[in-house]
Amino acid sequence: MVQPRGLPPAAVLATTVLLCAGGGLTLAFGLSGDAMGSVLPPWLLVPYGALYLVLAWTVLRGHGWGRVVLLLLCAAGAGLAVAQMVQNGVLAGMRGLGWAIIYAALVSMPSVKAWFRGAPESAEDVFFDPLRGPREESRTPTDQDDSWVRRERTDDSEE
Repeated sequence: MVQPRGLPPAAVLATTVLLCAGGGLTLAFGLSGDAMGSVLPPWLLVPYGALYLVLAWTVLRGHGWGRVVLLLLCAAGAGLAVAQMVQNGVLAGMRGLGWAIIYAALVSMPSVKAWFRGAPESAEDVFFDPLRGPREESRTPTDQDDSWVRRERTDDSEE
């Protein structure tokens, strides 16, 4: 398994925070016996909240299966939200559909997909870290810069 390199993108951090908040609240409502208008009964909210907390951990650690499970849950949640909209009116399922779209959009961003694949950081990511600021000392020459040096050397040698 290829581990992600460097700090996770901001979208991964946002997803983790949202999953922790949602999982914690779901778990609390399940333990209190209050379903708060949920489609699920209170006894099912406990494992559902725990699943969200586990997903938060897997997403933050860069496990690809956590991202896949999250996307599958987004699809299932969107389907349930649409069914709830058809049955009870459009406003009934908007919250569920909105959260499914937000989670799916966050973990489908190109930088997030590359981070989960363990792709090396781009030159911009190496040069600027949003949490620490510019890092001049860690900037490495790109292939384009290297090819310019090689091209200059070959031009000098031909004369």
